[in-house]
Amino acid sequence: MTLGTTPPSSAKHRGRPKVISDDQQRDRIVAQAFDLFCDRGYSGMNMDEVAARCRISKKTLYRLFPSKLELTGAIVDVHRQSMIDIRPEWDHLPLVEALQRMFRVDIDEEADRARIAFVRVVMVDSVAFPELRSLVETRGRDSTHAMIASWLKRQQALGRVDVEDAAVSARVLLDVAFSTLAAAAGHKWEWPAFPDWRIYLRRAFTLIAKGLEPRP
Repeated sequence: MTLGTTPPSSAKHRGRPKVISDDQQRDRIVAQAFDLFCDRGYSGMNMDEVAARCRISKKTLYRLFPSKLELTGAIVDVHRQSMIDIRPEWDHLPLVEALQRMFRVDIDEEADRARIAFVRVVMVDSVAFPELRSLVETRGRDSTHAMIASWLKRQQALGRVDVEDAAVSARVLLDVAFSTLAAAAGHKWEWPAFPDWRIYLRRAFTLIAKGLEPRP
C-alpha cells in the first residue's frame, strides 16, 4: 500500500472488539455466574472468576452488578423464569393446558437439569447463608406466589375459575408443582416416583383444573 493512502474499510475495523450493550453484557455475566453457582455453590461463586469467565474487567462487572448478592439476585430471577411462565395469550387455552404451560411441564432436559442443580445448591447453602435464603424467598418464592395469585384473579375476572382466596389457591399450585422439583433435587422424604415427573404434574393439574372451574 502506498504511504498516505486510506486503508480498506475491512482493515480499519480489524481487531476492534465488538461493542455489546449493557443488557447483553448482563445476560452473559448472569449465564456464567449461574453455571458457577450450580457447580460450586453460593460460597464458591466469586466475582473474580465471573469476570475472568466473561473476559471483562472487575470494574465492568461491579459497574453492572455492584455486589455478589445483587448478581445472585439476577441468578434467582433467571431461575424463576425457568419455573414459571405466565402469558396473557394463554387465557383462551383450556385451563389444564394453561397450567401445564405456566409451570413449564414440557421444559427440555438440559434446562430441567439446570434448575434442579440450582435448587440443590439453595437447599444446602441457604442454611449457612441467611442472605441467600432471604433473597430466594423474596425474589423467588414470594414473587412467584404473587404472580400466580394475580393470574388466578385475572382468570376469575374472565369467568374461567372460581376461587375463594387467590393467595391460598396460589400456594396450593406452588406446593403441587415445586414439590416434585424439591424431590428431584434430593429431598430426603418423597413418595415413590413416577417414571416421569411430567406424568404426575399432568394428572395433578387435570384434577386442580376441575376444582378451579366454576360450577354450573
